[in-house]
Amino acid sequence: MNIDSKLNQENQINTGNDSYIADIADCCLKNNHCATVTTQAETITEEIDVIPTVICPGNTVVKLPVVLAETKIIIPVEATITFDQVVMEIKRTKKNVFLTQSRLIPFSQDSRTGTGILFIAGFVRKNIEYATQTCPSGTSTNVCGDIRHCTVQVPFNFTTRVTFLRPPVFNENTTPSEIEFFTDKVEGCDNCTDSVLGRNPCDQSFFITEFYNEKPYVELVRADVTEVDIHTNPISSCETPTEQRVTQLTEKIVINLTLKVLQNQQVRVTAV
Repeated sequence: MNIDSKLNQENQINTGNDSYIADIADCCLKNNHCATVTTQAETITEEIDVIPTVICPGNTVVKLPVVLAETKIIIPVEATITFDQVVMEIKRTKKNVFLTQSRLIPFSQDSRTGTGILFIAGFVRKNIEYATQTCPSGTSTNVCGDIRHCTVQVPFNFTTRVTFLRPPVFNENTTPSEIEFFTDKVEGCDNCTDSVLGRNPCDQSFFITEFYNEKPYVELVRADVTEVDIHTNPISSCETPTEQRVTQLTEKIVINLTLKVLQNQQVRVTAV
Protein backbone atom coordinates (compact mmCIF):
# COMPACT_ATOMS: atom_id res chain seq x y z
CA MET A 1 0.00 0.00 0.00
CA ASN A 2 1.43 3.36 -1.03
CA ILE A 3 1.38 6.50 1.10
CA ASP A 4 -1.57 8.10 -0.73
CA SER A 5 -3.78 5.03 -0.21
CA LYS A 6 -2.92 4.90 3.52
CA LEU A 7 -3.77 8.59 3.96
CA ASN A 8 -7.08 8.15 2.14
CA GLN A 9 -7.98 5.22 4.45
CA GLU A 10 -7.18 7.23 7.59
CA ASN A 11 -9.23 10.16 6.29
CA GLN A 12 -12.20 7.85 5.76
CA ILE A 13 -11.91 6.52 9.33
CA ASN A 14 -11.68 10.03 10.81
CA THR A 15 -14.60 11.15 8.68
CA GLY A 16 -16.64 8.22 9.95
CA ASN A 17 -15.78 9.03 13.58
CA ASP A 18 -16.73 12.68 13.10
CA SER A 19 -20.03 11.65 11.57
CA TYR A 20 -20.69 9.29 14.52
CA ILE A 21 -19.96 11.99 17.08
CA ALA A 22 -22.16 14.47 15.21
CA ASP A 23 -25.03 11.94 15.20
CA ILE A 24 -24.70 11.47 19.00
CA ALA A 25 -24.69 15.22 19.60
CA ASP A 26 -27.74 15.68 17.36
CA CYS A 27 -29.57 12.88 19.18
CA CYS A 28 -28.80 14.39 22.56
CA LEU A 29 -30.11 17.77 21.47
CA LYS A 30 -33.33 16.27 20.14
CA ASN A 31 -33.97 14.25 23.33
CA ASN A 32 -32.89 17.08 25.69
CA HIS A 33 -30.42 14.75 27.41
CA CYS A 34 -27.44 17.10 27.39
CA ALA A 35 -26.86 19.49 30.29
CA THR A 36 -26.19 23.16 29.72
CA VAL A 37 -24.55 25.65 32.07
CA THR A 38 -25.14 29.39 31.98
CA THR A 39 -23.03 31.72 34.09
CA GLN A 40 -23.20 35.41 34.82
CA ALA A 41 -20.68 37.57 36.63
CA GLU A 42 -22.13 39.33 39.69
CA THR A 43 -20.95 42.76 40.77
CA ILE A 44 -20.07 43.59 44.37
CA THR A 45 -22.54 45.87 46.16
CA GLU A 46 -20.84 48.39 48.38
CA GLU A 47 -21.78 48.36 52.08
CA ILE A 48 -21.98 51.22 54.55
CA ASP A 49 -20.96 50.71 58.17
CA VAL A 50 -23.69 51.59 60.69
CA ILE A 51 -22.77 52.78 64.16
CA PRO A 52 -25.12 51.01 66.62
CA THR A 53 -27.15 52.98 69.12
CA VAL A 54 -26.19 51.85 72.63
CA ILE A 55 -27.25 52.68 76.18
CA CYS A 56 -25.35 55.13 78.34
CA PRO A 57 -22.72 53.81 80.78
CA GLY A 58 -24.03 52.74 84.17
CA ASN A 59 -26.05 50.03 85.89
CA THR A 60 -28.54 48.40 83.55
CA VAL A 61 -31.12 45.68 84.14
CA VAL A 62 -31.52 43.26 81.26
CA LYS A 63 -33.70 40.21 80.71
CA LEU A 64 -31.81 37.27 79.27
CA PRO A 65 -31.61 33.46 79.42
CA VAL A 66 -29.88 32.24 82.58
CA VAL A 67 -28.51 28.69 82.79
CA LEU A 68 -30.23 26.89 85.68
CA ALA A 69 -28.58 23.49 85.14
CA GLU A 70 -26.52 21.55 82.61
CA THR A 71 -26.52 17.77 82.65
CA LYS A 72 -25.47 14.68 80.69
CA ILE A 73 -27.89 11.78 80.51
CA ILE A 74 -27.37 8.23 79.19
CA ILE A 75 -30.51 6.53 77.82
CA PRO A 76 -30.49 2.82 76.83
CA VAL A 77 -33.12 1.90 74.23
CA GLU A 78 -33.99 -1.37 72.47
CA ALA A 79 -35.98 -1.25 69.24
CA THR A 80 -37.13 -3.77 66.61
CA ILE A 81 -37.35 -2.63 62.98
CA THR A 82 -39.31 -4.64 60.39
CA PHE A 83 -38.53 -3.95 56.71
CA ASP A 84 -40.96 -4.17 53.83
CA GLN A 85 -38.48 -6.22 51.76
CA VAL A 86 -35.75 -8.76 52.35
CA VAL A 87 -32.51 -6.98 53.26
CA MET A 88 -29.20 -8.29 51.97
CA GLU A 89 -26.92 -5.71 53.62
CA ILE A 90 -27.14 -2.41 55.51
CA LYS A 91 -25.20 0.17 53.51
CA ARG A 92 -25.52 3.35 55.56
CA THR A 93 -27.54 4.84 58.41
CA LYS A 94 -28.12 8.50 59.29
CA LYS A 95 -29.39 9.43 62.73
CA ASN A 96 -30.87 12.64 64.17
CA VAL A 97 -32.20 13.24 67.70
CA PHE A 98 -35.34 15.30 68.35
CA LEU A 99 -37.03 16.30 71.62
CA THR A 100 -40.83 16.43 71.69
CA GLN A 101 -41.33 17.22 75.38
CA SER A 102 -39.30 18.96 78.08
CA ARG A 103 -40.86 19.77 81.44
CA LEU A 104 -39.18 20.87 84.66
CA ILE A 105 -40.70 20.47 88.13
CA PRO A 106 -38.54 22.83 90.20
CA PHE A 107 -39.34 21.07 93.50
CA SER A 108 -37.97 17.60 94.17
CA GLN A 109 -40.34 16.95 97.13
CA ASP A 110 -37.61 15.45 99.33
CA SER A 111 -34.69 16.50 101.51
CA ARG A 112 -32.45 17.32 98.52
CA THR A 113 -32.56 21.09 98.28
CA GLY A 114 -31.50 22.92 95.13
CA THR A 115 -32.71 20.16 92.79
CA GLY A 116 -35.58 19.61 90.38
CA ILE A 117 -37.18 16.81 88.36
CA LEU A 118 -36.80 16.91 84.56
CA PHE A 119 -39.16 15.06 82.18
CA ILE A 120 -37.89 14.51 78.64
CA ALA A 121 -39.42 12.70 75.64
CA GLY A 122 -38.23 12.47 72.05
CA PHE A 123 -37.16 10.15 69.27
CA VAL A 124 -34.22 9.16 67.12
CA ARG A 125 -34.93 9.61 63.42
CA LYS A 126 -33.08 6.94 61.45
CA ASN A 127 -32.68 6.76 57.70
CA ILE A 128 -31.42 3.31 56.68
CA GLU A 129 -30.06 2.53 53.23
CA TYR A 130 -29.96 -1.18 52.41
CA ALA A 131 -29.41 -3.56 49.49
CA THR A 132 -32.14 -5.91 48.30
CA GLN A 133 -32.20 -8.99 46.07
CA THR A 134 -34.29 -8.41 42.95
CA CYS A 135 -32.57 -10.91 40.63
CA PRO A 136 -33.10 -14.57 41.65
CA SER A 137 -29.72 -16.14 42.23
CA GLY A 138 -30.77 -19.78 41.84
CA THR A 139 -27.65 -21.88 42.10
CA SER A 140 -25.41 -18.95 41.21
CA THR A 141 -23.28 -17.22 43.82
CA ASN A 142 -23.87 -13.84 42.17
CA VAL A 143 -26.65 -11.61 43.53
CA CYS A 144 -28.14 -8.46 42.00
CA GLY A 145 -30.54 -5.99 43.53
CA ASP A 146 -31.53 -2.40 44.24
CA ILE A 147 -30.57 0.12 46.90
CA ARG A 148 -33.59 1.18 48.97
CA HIS A 149 -34.10 3.24 52.10
CA CYS A 150 -36.36 3.17 55.15
CA THR A 151 -36.97 6.02 57.62
CA VAL A 152 -38.16 5.15 61.13
CA GLN A 153 -38.55 6.92 64.47
CA VAL A 154 -37.26 5.25 67.63
CA PRO A 155 -39.01 6.90 70.63
CA PHE A 156 -37.50 7.37 74.09
CA ASN A 157 -38.47 9.09 77.34
CA PHE A 158 -36.92 9.46 80.77
CA THR A 159 -37.14 11.32 84.07
CA THR A 160 -34.04 12.55 85.90
CA ARG A 161 -32.99 14.80 88.74
CA VAL A 162 -31.02 17.98 87.99
CA THR A 163 -28.98 20.08 90.40
CA PHE A 164 -29.41 23.81 89.95
CA LEU A 165 -26.41 26.02 89.32
CA ARG A 166 -28.79 28.88 89.96
CA PRO A 167 -32.34 28.24 91.20
CA PRO A 168 -35.30 29.33 89.09
CA VAL A 169 -37.16 32.48 90.09
CA PHE A 170 -40.88 32.12 90.82
CA ASN A 171 -43.46 34.33 92.51
CA GLU A 172 -46.27 32.41 94.19
CA ASN A 173 -49.85 33.59 93.94
CA THR A 174 -51.28 35.15 97.09
CA THR A 175 -54.11 33.68 99.15
CA PRO A 176 -57.43 35.23 98.11
CA SER A 177 -58.69 37.90 100.53
CA GLU A 178 -62.37 38.38 101.26
CA ILE A 179 -64.07 41.38 102.84
CA GLU A 180 -67.47 41.17 104.52
CA PHE A 181 -69.76 44.16 105.17
CA PHE A 182 -71.90 44.76 108.24
CA THR A 183 -75.62 45.44 108.05
CA ASP A 184 -78.54 45.83 110.45
CA LYS A 185 -81.21 46.07 107.77
CA VAL A 186 -81.96 42.39 107.42
CA GLU A 187 -85.57 41.84 108.44
CA GLY A 188 -87.06 38.57 109.57
CA CYS A 189 -90.52 37.20 108.81
CA ASP A 190 -91.88 38.37 112.15
CA ASN A 191 -92.36 42.15 112.25
CA CYS A 192 -92.29 42.11 116.05
CA THR A 193 -88.74 40.78 116.31
CA ASP A 194 -85.58 42.86 116.20
CA SER A 195 -83.58 43.29 113.00
CA VAL A 196 -80.83 40.78 112.26
CA LEU A 197 -77.31 42.17 112.83
CA GLY A 198 -74.34 40.69 110.99
CA ARG A 199 -72.92 40.01 107.54
CA ASN A 200 -74.51 41.70 104.60
CA PRO A 201 -75.44 38.90 102.19
CA CYS A 202 -75.85 41.35 99.32
CA ASP A 203 -72.28 42.67 99.15
CA GLN A 204 -68.95 40.85 99.08
CA SER A 205 -65.47 41.95 98.07
CA PHE A 206 -62.54 39.75 97.00
CA PHE A 207 -58.87 40.43 96.30
CA ILE A 208 -56.38 38.09 94.58
CA THR A 209 -52.92 38.57 93.05
CA GLU A 210 -51.74 36.34 90.20
CA PHE A 211 -48.10 36.27 89.03
CA TYR A 212 -47.07 35.19 85.53
CA ASN A 213 -43.65 33.55 85.80
CA GLU A 214 -41.12 32.78 83.11
CA LYS A 215 -41.32 29.12 82.17
CA PRO A 216 -38.02 27.17 82.27
CA TYR A 217 -37.09 25.49 79.00
CA VAL A 218 -34.53 22.99 77.73
CA GLU A 219 -31.91 23.25 74.99
CA LEU A 220 -30.36 20.22 73.32
CA VAL A 221 -26.61 20.86 73.27
CA ARG A 222 -25.21 17.53 72.06
CA ALA A 223 -26.40 14.04 71.18
CA ASP A 224 -24.21 10.93 70.83
CA VAL A 225 -25.86 7.77 69.53
CA THR A 226 -24.16 4.36 69.67
CA GLU A 227 -25.93 1.25 68.45
CA VAL A 228 -25.52 -2.45 67.75
CA ASP A 229 -27.68 -4.05 65.02
CA ILE A 230 -28.61 -7.70 65.54
CA HIS A 231 -30.09 -9.67 62.64
CA THR A 232 -33.29 -11.39 63.72
CA ASN A 233 -33.87 -14.85 62.18
CA PRO A 234 -31.39 -14.50 59.27
CA ILE A 235 -31.91 -16.60 56.11
CA SER A 236 -28.90 -18.19 54.45
CA SER A 237 -28.20 -20.94 51.92
CA CYS A 238 -25.49 -23.51 51.32
CA GLU A 239 -24.60 -22.00 47.95
CA THR A 240 -23.93 -18.52 49.48
CA PRO A 241 -23.06 -19.07 53.16
CA THR A 242 -21.50 -15.60 53.42
CA GLU A 243 -24.74 -13.86 52.42
CA GLN A 244 -27.62 -13.41 54.86
CA ARG A 245 -31.11 -12.09 54.21
CA VAL A 246 -33.19 -10.56 57.01
CA THR A 247 -36.51 -8.79 57.42
CA GLN A 248 -36.06 -7.65 61.02
CA LEU A 249 -33.36 -5.90 63.02
CA THR A 250 -33.07 -5.64 66.79
CA GLU A 251 -31.16 -2.53 67.81
CA LYS A 252 -29.44 -1.90 71.11
CA ILE A 253 -29.07 1.88 71.27
CA VAL A 254 -27.28 4.06 73.82
CA ILE A 255 -28.22 7.76 73.60
CA ASN A 256 -26.01 10.26 75.41
CA LEU A 257 -27.64 13.69 75.67
CA THR A 258 -26.20 16.96 76.93
CA LEU A 259 -28.98 19.31 78.01
CA LYS A 260 -29.21 22.86 79.33
CA VAL A 261 -32.11 24.07 81.47
CA LEU A 262 -32.67 27.83 81.15
CA GLN A 263 -35.05 30.53 82.32
CA ASN A 264 -35.37 34.16 81.33
CA GLN A 265 -34.39 36.28 84.33
CA GLN A 266 -33.64 39.91 85.03
CA VAL A 267 -29.92 40.50 85.56
CA ARG A 268 -28.17 43.72 86.53
CA VAL A 269 -25.11 44.47 84.38
CA THR A 270 -22.76 47.41 84.14
CA ALA A 271 -22.41 49.05 80.73
CA VAL A 272 -18.80 50.18 80.29
